[in-house]
Amino acid sequence: MSDPGAGAPFRLVTIPFSHFCEKARWALDRAGVPYREEAYLPLAHAFPVRRAGGRRAVPVFVSRAGAICDSTDILRYADACVPAEHALFPGEPDARRAEVEALEARFDRELGPAIRRIAYFHLLPDEEAMFSVMRGSLRAMEGAGVAPPWWFGRGTFRAYFPVARAIMRPMMRVDAAGAERSMGKLRAVLDAVNERLRDGRSYLVGGRFSAADLTFAALAAPLIAPEHHPVPFPPAGELPAGLRELIEALRGEPAGAFVRRLYRDHRHQKAGLHADG
Repeated sequence: MSDPGAGAPFRLVTIPFSHFCEKARWALDRAGVPYREEAYLPLAHAFPVRRAGGRRAVPVFVSRAGAICDSTDILRYADACVPAEHALFPGEPDARRAEVEALEARFDRELGPAIRRIAYFHLLPDEEAMFSVMRGSLRAMEGAGVAPPWWFGRGTFRAYFPVARAIMRPMMRVDAAGAERSMGKLRAVLDAVNERLRDGRSYLVGGRFSAADLTFAALAAPLIAPEHHPVPFPPAGELPAGLRELIEALRGEPAGAFVRRLYRDHRHQKAGLHADG
């Protein structure tokens, strides 16, 4: 995470455990963009997002030019801050760039929503597990200098969470049928990535780290629980059994090992200071 000091010229409005927020955070960190993260819990984020110039969703990156409300647009902003040879999107409009853009868009469209629905399907029925996720993410933010919500504690969580759960379930269609559909979409994406990795390649497209790799790793992270993630996941024993078993299974696939390697080798490195290829 970037320098969260009050003097940072930019702001990133997040739900700290959101995988789309992690996608934006990673790109900004990699580019060395100085920003202050403002972390909120679900539902409590709505007014700060509007105030920052966003609509309803996070992340919202507030720059001198105004608010950027899409994670892909934030990646493109970060690309403008690094040498062209280290950009996440290849500079020339060729076949490689088209492939990176197509994969990044597919992961946003299919993988991100599927992962979110599956994770919430397992977590929302378990108040203690959800408290562990939220408490752990806020502690990680606090360790990086980001003030947690003043009201958050076990007692207030017991009042907040039933209301949040009642709104989140229908809003995101978190039910058994939705989770089953999302598992099918997740399986299709993982199978495609596993197939790409069969030839021993280090990255999804070409010979260096790109927006396709970053997006896949960030969006898959909630069901892979990679080491080196800046917002650590709860210990396995604090997760519902079904979610714990799913994470263990996915970590054992080539795509899971790929996510873990990308976090190990790239998550805390600046663009140009490590081997992208």
